[in-house]
Amino acid sequence: MSPRKIIYPVFLPHAGCPFQCIYCNQRTVVSCDPGTTGILDKVEADLTAYAERIGGTGIPGEIAFFGGTFSALEPALIESILAAASVHVERGIFTGIRFSTRPDCLGIEVMDLLSRFPVRTVELGVQSLSNHVLQRSLRGYCATSVHDSAKRVRNAGWDLGIQLMAGLPGDTQGTFLESVRKAIEIGPDFLRIYPTLVLEGTALADSYRKMSYTPLSLDEAVTWVAPAYAAALGAGIPVIRMGLHADPLLEKSGVVLAGPYHPAFGHMVKSRCWRDRMDEEFALFAPIGGAEVILRVPPNRVSEAIGHGRSNLRYWKSRWGINVKVSKDTNLAGADALVERIA
Repeated sequence: MSPRKIIYPVFLPHAGCPFQCIYCNQRTVVSCDPGTTGILDKVEADLTAYAERIGGTGIPGEIAFFGGTFSALEPALIESILAAASVHVERGIFTGIRFSTRPDCLGIEVMDLLSRFPVRTVELGVQSLSNHVLQRSLRGYCATSVHDSAKRVRNAGWDLGIQLMAGLPGDTQGTFLESVRKAIEIGPDFLRIYPTLVLEGTALADSYRKMSYTPLSLDEAVTWVAPAYAAALGAGIPVIRMGLHADPLLEKSGVVLAGPYHPAFGHMVKSRCWRDRMDEEFALFAPIGGAEVILRVPPNRVSEAIGHGRSNLRYWKSRWGINVKVSKDTNLAGADALVERIA
């Protein structure tokens, strides 16, 4: 597993998107709206600010264009943006260029344009690999487009990221996990996984009000995503993000109408993985009620093992009747763990 890259994001809400997806309100999610005519000005201002910061810290990273469909922008605008970013790459300020886009917006012509610049990473907003879910979600492409665009990214020599969503219209836990399995088979360098939220100003909000769409509860979303996270790690594919970044705008009344939004969603998923994994361990040695057990984990995994709000400790006490003490062990790394029964 390669070390996580440093990313310097430039957000271009809804820029280049052929239409607004049923769940999307990017101007809310990213807290800014440069407007179409101000895109290049915003990019140049952000590049300058990052260059000054990096020049002071000496920590370069990829400049990343997020929030819209980058490769669907007007070709002249794409070229201007990439040319401006490339100047800083040549100076060593940035290590390369990164962007997110739709799977159906990486045609031959735009690939030829992109290949002239130091692109290093492309994130595909796949969302699902179920044609039924894609159709119900009005994504406008099928799973074949995902495989084709992923192949183009690989052939260009770029790193590939895949973004998936849990709980879209028509989705089930089984369908979602099958999408995860298929995404893993593609062999991306990393995944992002987001639970579907109902944001004001979206078509999904209308469906929610008409009661034709029911979002996942927070516990359902964690239950769906935990095995997906475990499967990805088991395949050696890092999941670099789960859930939307915490944002004051998202926490304003009326912005998120429904759905599993929680600023610590990723932590909750990792905690659930520890809970499920230890359930298997405890089932093997059948702990006696009232027993005390020490769970030794790497220092950076202690809070995950304990669980959000100490939820795992309470759960194990309730299910198995045991008192679990989580202890850090500097001799362990990754997701290693040791279970020791002491009484």
